[in-house]
Amino acid sequence: MTESDAGRDGRDVLRTTASSLRIVDHILERGGASLAELVESTGLAKSTVHSHLSTLAAYGYVVNEDNRYHLGAKFCHLGDYVRTQKEYHRIAEETIARLSEESTMEVDFAIEEHGRVVSLYGNLDFSSIPRFLIDGSPFHVHTTASGKAIIAHYDAERVRAIIDRWGLPAATDRSITTEEELFAELDRVREQGFAENRGEAIEGFWAVGKAVRSPRGEVYGSLNLSGPEYLVDDETRATQVELLGRAVEQFEDEIAAQYQAPSSAERDRERGRERDRDRTDETNE
Repeated sequence: MTESDAGRDGRDVLRTTASSLRIVDHILERGGASLAELVESTGLAKSTVHSHLSTLAAYGYVVNEDNRYHLGAKFCHLGDYVRTQKEYHRIAEETIARLSEESTMEVDFAIEEHGRVVSLYGNLDFSSIPRFLIDGSPFHVHTTASGKAIIAHYDAERVRAIIDRWGLPAATDRSITTEEELFAELDRVREQGFAENRGEAIEGFWAVGKAVRSPRGEVYGSLNLSGPEYLVDDETRATQVELLGRAVEQFEDEIAAQYQAPSSAERDRERGRERDRDRTDETNE
């Protein structure tokens, strides 16, 4: 048995690391688990599972409470770190708050990472369900409005690289499953300026997404509205698309203004230059 093995996406991964992550998934799914339950669910030896748990606990990723293992609070800090390190995080959160007041739909902001879609800001109803966290997040780009909105701005080579890595698996019977279909869909997204998802990722779930771009022209991610498909008629769809378009425009305007505003370091340098000029003037006098 080798130290590395094929991961979920077919790439080589370290077996010990993969086993630790599997244990984390099992703890999450069960809402806490005993050593015996983890041995049974993973199929690993008791001593092996104990070693993994001891290591995870030593680094703060799990805690032992009354002989049951739970995920540690360190995961909260990691999630907060990821979200707050984005240069647009404040504007994204403020945009979501405003749009939530204007729209009857759920609002979120998602990014593409390693060829998958991850919702970074917002509170989707299903986003805290353990099964979703394990299997549903991140989503495949071809099944979501956010994913299609983002990759519509990528060149064909980059899109094909994602397809080569993940394939085009069907989440529902309405999912896109061929490269030809996907590229035709991306053409439609570029033409209309937004992407839709009609039950392609989750049965009965509708979403519309629009890419948000930086002043440099790169794609930050996608701002999205979503809800039950049965609530969406032509009028509702048009209203939500209009609200989304205005929100993205304001998001991008605020980002552009943030880039134009001088940084604190620049302001300090300018104050220093002003003090130097004042001293020079006093000396000349």
